[in-house]
Amino acid sequence: MKQKVLTFRSMDDAELEPSELVPSPDSMLVRTICSTISPGTELFCIREAVKSGNSTRPGYILTGKDEKGKRNFLFPAMKESSGCHCDVKAVGKDSILVPLPEGISDEESGFLRFINIGLHAFLRIPKLPEKVCVIGLGPVGNMACQTAQILGCEIIGVDVSDRRRATAGDCGIRSTIRPEDPARKDKEFDLVIDTVCSSSTLASASAILKDHGECSMIGIVKDGDLKASDIMRQIWNRNLVFRSGWEMLNPLKKQAGDPQVSTEDNLLRAINWMKSGLYSVKPLITGVIPAEIGAIKDSYSRLDKKPDENMCFVIRWQ
Repeated sequence: MKQKVLTFRSMDDAELEPSELVPSPDSMLVRTICSTISPGTELFCIREAVKSGNSTRPGYILTGKDEKGKRNFLFPAMKESSGCHCDVKAVGKDSILVPLPEGISDEESGFLRFINIGLHAFLRIPKLPEKVCVIGLGPVGNMACQTAQILGCEIIGVDVSDRRRATAGDCGIRSTIRPEDPARKDKEFDLVIDTVCSSSTLASASAILKDHGECSMIGIVKDGDLKASDIMRQIWNRNLVFRSGWEMLNPLKKQAGDPQVSTEDNLLRAINWMKSGLYSVKPLITGVIPAEIGAIKDSYSRLDKKPDENMCFVIRWQ
């Protein structure tokens, strides 16, 4: 069986590369309807691959039809979690196919992945936080703010970009500020969700957390000048918790007797909330593009060079 997979050799050199797909006897075949570009993660991975001289197949968000023609959202297992910008994909039993109900569009369904990422931060702490700060208002941070409001938390979103803060307002997020805003106070928040994880944002998180507060580090941690001793001293003196927010470290499927919430639990919860109209997604979709290499390359270029003006693109394969 032939498949076409988006492959980058550099930010300017990409193709829909033909390859042979040989499904195993117990694999599930998914024919892609839409795949969603996750700008932060994918651009980072492309840059890192280019540095090392390797090609890469980005993409981990896919909605498609199973072998019975039913719409499903795919959450691939770790070993299958790249190369989802393709026309057809085979996945094993460790991956999750979640049936999509009417009321959730193909284009919006990819945002279930972003919801899941933020939702884990709320469900891994002993009690629901009263005050939450989300640093970074890209797709993941925006959805985390919306989730906080659904759960009844007081929320402040932080971003340097006027455009992203305005988009957050369009999505119904009630309070956003710039990082240097004087309204921000030290020791104010029970939970900080850091989708950036730079030296400056991690230092800010330690300053604005209440004693015994928690930071969920969702973004890929960047190199920088933050001394380990500086942040460890804050953790030791004030009993702070800095926890990995990498969603792939959480159990994918429900485990009998395991109290930890799984990704499968989160997706079902998110589907119910999205179906009920509790999330606003459309302001985050910059464009829906055809699965043509020219349109795809242009979209990645816009996300890379003008991130303030471009939030997220969806590739439609059928």
